[in-house]
Amino acid sequence: MSIFRISVYDKDRKFVCQIGNPSALSPTVRHGLVSTMTMTVPLSHQRLPALLADGARLVVKFQGEHLISGPITAEEGETNGVDGHVTFTVEDDFRILREILGWPVPGASLTGQSAEYRTYTGNAETIIKTAVQENGVNRLAVPGLTVATNANRGAIVPGGVPLRMHPLMDQMFPALEQAGIGVTVKQIGTNLVLDVYEPRLHPRKLSVKGRTLKKANWTRNRPTSSRVVVAGQGEGVDRKFRQLIDTAREAQYGMRAETFRDARDDNTDSVLDARGKETLDENGPKNGLSLDLAGTGIFQYGGTDGFRVGDRVPVDIGNGLVITETIREVKLTWKSKDYAQIEPSIGEITNQPARIMAQRLAAVSKRQRNQERL
Repeated sequence: MSIFRISVYDKDRKFVCQIGNPSALSPTVRHGLVSTMTMTVPLSHQRLPALLADGARLVVKFQGEHLISGPITAEEGETNGVDGHVTFTVEDDFRILREILGWPVPGASLTGQSAEYRTYTGNAETIIKTAVQENGVNRLAVPGLTVATNANRGAIVPGGVPLRMHPLMDQMFPALEQAGIGVTVKQIGTNLVLDVYEPRLHPRKLSVKGRTLKKANWTRNRPTSSRVVVAGQGEGVDRKFRQLIDTAREAQYGMRAETFRDARDDNTDSVLDARGKETLDENGPKNGLSLDLAGTGIFQYGGTDGFRVGDRVPVDIGNGLVITETIREVKLTWKSKDYAQIEPSIGEITNQPARIMAQRLAAVSKRQRNQERL
């Protein structure tokens, strides 16, 4: 049995077949973002018609555990007339959070949007599950989508999460992460089940000396602001302003630096403070690590004792210096039926231009969408 189990489903999430022998397989699992995967098969592969079908989906397990499920979103083929290959791209079902808009009055028709915003309040799990139930299940009726029972996990989100035709992903993150939860959407049977998980602190410290690492690369960027002025609703001299000051940051770094946040969605102090806190977090210190793991050892992905995305991991970089950061993503590369190369990225990797550019473009797009909804 291979450590990967790859199953093909049709657009109605009904099982079609399995893929036992891909030429290449590389899933990247992410915390708070859409996981992706590429899979390459020969042009002569007997299951190719199933993969090419409109709406085809893949469900992948790693060592018996759910790893990724979602639709094939793109394909790229090459042939010389004799043989060739096709590479498929899969996006995890977490993607539905960017495909569902939060209506101000989700229970009413489009002409009945009598409220300016629908603000979801309470603990993090209640917020995401109520928003998805109202907008994704009840209103939009996304095929197969269900919401798992609410266990009220995560902290209270200050000011809640206001929605005005925003994609849920735009507004829910990073607020939910800061409240202590992650979100998954998994295909289970023929359903797409939305649930949450609580990241943990990994119990073991990683180090080269402890033989869990071959080497580690890290980056540390200092904060760019310590104060934020948040502008709420109103025009001219009637516009409301709030200021947040991170006194601990100013004392730690010996700095005073201001920035501005446009937040016209609400005039409530708690909401404006939440928007300011988000901006301070965005402009805070960024620590990142890229690890080259030892081939064997205690630090493995999944299972009872392994790590998962979202976990916080302490890494000894030498001379008693320890950096503890969140595992943002893990790339698994199929090498053989018995072995996969594991490459975790921890924290905010600041020396990867492509990733940084993608993050900046996403942030700019989010701000633009917010302005369009004012």
